[in-house]
Amino acid sequence: MIDFKVEQSDDKRILTINGELTIENADALQDILVHSLEYAEHLVLNLENVTDVDLSGLQLLFSAYKTTMELKKDFSLNGNCPEVFKDAARDAGYSLHTGCGSGCNKICLWMADDNDEQKN
Repeated sequence: MIDFKVEQSDDKRILTINGELTIENADALQDILVHSLEYAEHLVLNLENVTDVDLSGLQLLFSAYKTTMELKKDFSLNGNCPEVFKDAARDAGYSLHTGCGSGCNKICLWMADDNDEQKN
């Protein structure tokens, strides 16, 4: 199950995602991400209450992230990413130590914490 809380302030939209970022919820996640990008110059994701993540969830977030860069919009995270997100990104090979090369100097969803290396 997944649900969303949306807060809009001028050109900034905060999207809080609660629940599972999985294939079962991919359509709903895609819809809310597309809608959010249409109505905001700055998309802020809060993933603190995400309870499960699979490859489809990671791919949709990566697509939204890349789309914001292409549209010259801002993308950022609010709060801490849960371990389940960090683990899924690392296990899928998304974790990087040098950034994704998109030119984003604010945040990269895929940057691994120094502590992540110690888990391997």
